[in-house]
Amino acid sequence: MTLQNELAKIRQGKVSPVYLVTGTEQYLSDMFKKVLREQVLEDQDDEMNAIRFDMETTPIAIALDEARTLPFFGDRRLVQIDNPYFLTGERGKGGVVHDVEELIAYLQDPLETTVLVIYAPYDKLDNRKKIVKELKNKAVLISANTMKEKETRQYVRQAIGDMGYAITPEALEALFQLSNMDLSKIMGELEKLFLYTSETKKITKPIVESLVPKSLEQNIFELVEFVMGRKLDKALTLHRELLLSGEDSIKLNAILMQHFRLLIQVKIMLEMGYQQSNIVDVLKVHPYRIKLAMGQVRRYQLKELGSIFDELVENDLKFKTGQMDKELLFELFLLKHGAKS
Repeated sequence: MTLQNELAKIRQGKVSPVYLVTGTEQYLSDMFKKVLREQVLEDQDDEMNAIRFDMETTPIAIALDEARTLPFFGDRRLVQIDNPYFLTGERGKGGVVHDVEELIAYLQDPLETTVLVIYAPYDKLDNRKKIVKELKNKAVLISANTMKEKETRQYVRQAIGDMGYAITPEALEALFQLSNMDLSKIMGELEKLFLYTSETKKITKPIVESLVPKSLEQNIFELVEFVMGRKLDKALTLHRELLLSGEDSIKLNAILMQHFRLLIQVKIMLEMGYQQSNIVDVLKVHPYRIKLAMGQVRRYQLKELGSIFDELVENDLKFKTGQMDKELLFELFLLKHGAKS
């Protein structure tokens, strides 16, 4: 069942007794929680009918006892189960013993006045397990998986239009870049943008750039762009701005090492004939980061990327052994690679 279709049913009052929500996209999961809670719990006085359990610390039997309990002064009871690691191949951290057979028994005859929701924030479940098979057969399945880039773009455009706002293509692209195509971040930033443009209902690129802060990762990406583009002045200015904001040259060097390691991996895989989707699967990195990295590596030979990475590793050692002032050493790196040839 798609999330949007199920949300529409819930808003119409058609609530199922058991839901299984899978996937790691926090925004989609939170949206489902919000809509379901608003429908199941009639008012603030109904809060006693909502209870949640963490399977890392609480046996499933206790949660099921609550699920079998009739609601207090209300029509329904909402029981939420978090971190059901027993649906995967993982082991729990707290050593809690779970009687999953009791959950299987409950699924055969769930209490009509209880809405049991199991939130499984995992990419995959262990489909070999009996409990997983039973849940997929008995519960309403909700996918909160991370959207592909195309899906995210469509979702955000529709969300903006549904709220009665307009956004220029340049502003939309800036929002995606500043949010690293992370749906949760995008939707959080949109709330600020909607508030700021409540009178005009039009979002422009300058507004996005003034209200949406750059993450450290975004600044690092921009720093690499300046270095690769031989824009030394901009690279030095950004470095000094980061220092003024409280960042440290040692930390910046370490993040650059991680970034160039990613660039090397992407470059090698591209030369081996891998497609973007294959690279994402192997490296387990957000698709948007891979897309940006693919754009950057086209400007460099693999040997050049390796040389820069080795220099960053050498600088890391110099930082830690105090061989040279860290700010000076970092700026010498920028001077070497960011100056026009």
